[in-house]
Amino acid sequence: MEPTRAAAVRILAAVLIALALFMGLWNLGGWLMNDDEGTYLYDAWRVSLGELPYRDFFLSQTPLGIFLGAAAFKALGPTVGAARALSLAFILASAVLIGLAARRFFGLSPVISLLAAAAFLFTKHVYFLGRTFMPDIPMVFFSTAALFYGLKAEAAVPGRKAAGPAFLFGIMAGLAALAKLNAALLLPGYGLFVFYSAARRFDRLSAVLRKAALAAAGFVISCGLPFGLMLATIPGAYAGTIGFHLAKETAAEPLFSLVFARLGTFIGNHNYGLIPIAVAGMILARALKDRRRALVAALLLAAIVPVFLPGTFYLRYIVFAFVPLALFFGDGLRAFFAAGKMRPALLVLSAALMALTLAPSFSLSRLRAFDTGTRDLAAYVVANTAPGDIVFGDDPGINFLARRACPPGLVDVSGEMTRSGQITAAMIREECERTGVKLILVETEGPAHHLKNLRDYETFEAYLRESFTLATTARREFLGVEIWRRK
Repeated sequence: MEPTRAAAVRILAAVLIALALFMGLWNLGGWLMNDDEGTYLYDAWRVSLGELPYRDFFLSQTPLGIFLGAAAFKALGPTVGAARALSLAFILASAVLIGLAARRFFGLSPVISLLAAAAFLFTKHVYFLGRTFMPDIPMVFFSTAALFYGLKAEAAVPGRKAAGPAFLFGIMAGLAALAKLNAALLLPGYGLFVFYSAARRFDRLSAVLRKAALAAAGFVISCGLPFGLMLATIPGAYAGTIGFHLAKETAAEPLFSLVFARLGTFIGNHNYGLIPIAVAGMILARALKDRRRALVAALLLAAIVPVFLPGTFYLRYIVFAFVPLALFFGDGLRAFFAAGKMRPALLVLSAALMALTLAPSFSLSRLRAFDTGTRDLAAYVVANTAPGDIVFGDDPGINFLARRACPPGLVDVSGEMTRSGQITAAMIREECERTGVKLILVETEGPAHHLKNLRDYETFEAYLRESFTLATTARREFLGVEIWRRK
């Protein structure tokens, strides 16, 4: 590479890193209106105090991300900023791996490799999710590491040099599944690639089977054995992982129509630049004729499987899909740069679409957002309870901020739990009476969707009136909250 071009690449890399750090850290703890994150912050805090998920409190995910958050709390203190900084580090590391994979294994230029990493990093769903403490974030990092090692295994052929990377693919995929269970789809995704690789004769059958066995062994070591041990020895582990997902309420609409609606949301929700360019890259690079790109395509297919499953669906369930899409986005850019007379038009169109795609991540109003309602509510709880008191409500994030324990069996009262009947008014009554709950915080206005979705909400209201007094009401930005004090 020419010295001038090399210097330009280094400057671009430095600018992107500085921008990512600035946008990631600026006002990192400002906006607290995320009840899912509040649950995981509470979980990590309780683990940092020595409690064990499933046994000592209900957790509806596999536990690796919670343990990592607890470690951050031990090192830096139990703050929102510490947990979110950990997430930001995972997302930045994932972007670095994408840039390295684009350069080393896809053969893209340094500039296009950097642009592929930036497209991943600053796309709306990755950027805003990366500024929260969610198990999806370590899942994305370990899944990206798995993809990286899978590509390294394909680049190492022929010879035994593929053995180590294939094994590490399994290790990383297993760690991803220990962070969030749906990452287990990486293993059948790799199996699909192995089958395709054998059918296309990318490699000798014996070599293909060896890589498959090594990947499976790595997965069993990092996930299968610890997860199996957890299920066998920790009370409540099955109910909080496999049982919870099997008991989710399925959607009333036909799955066929749901799939098209979900795909439309995926593309239309500020991904109308990244996805079309990535699809063009897959086609123009002939992805299925190249072993490395075929692997990435197989893992992309595995990542979007939740789109086709019944039950509740959120875009974060398929957030790992942005990793293979970013690599194919790089292929699309390379093809457009080499498009001859069509090059100016394609590049202008791509720039316009990506500007629309990335615009939400650079919204100053969202970056500056700071909610006082959540902080005021937490301050009220602190002022009106003793440190040892038990407090229950829709969002355990209030418990985390106020440093008040939640009834162990009611840590997760998400909409999925209440809609599916896994949490009922009778269960709430029993647990609140057993633990002597002092305050109950009930979200009643705005987009309240947890306790409000109890199948027997009227019975819950009757319990409140019977055993508690409405002390006051509060506002958490767009949410109204009733505060009930025990009589």
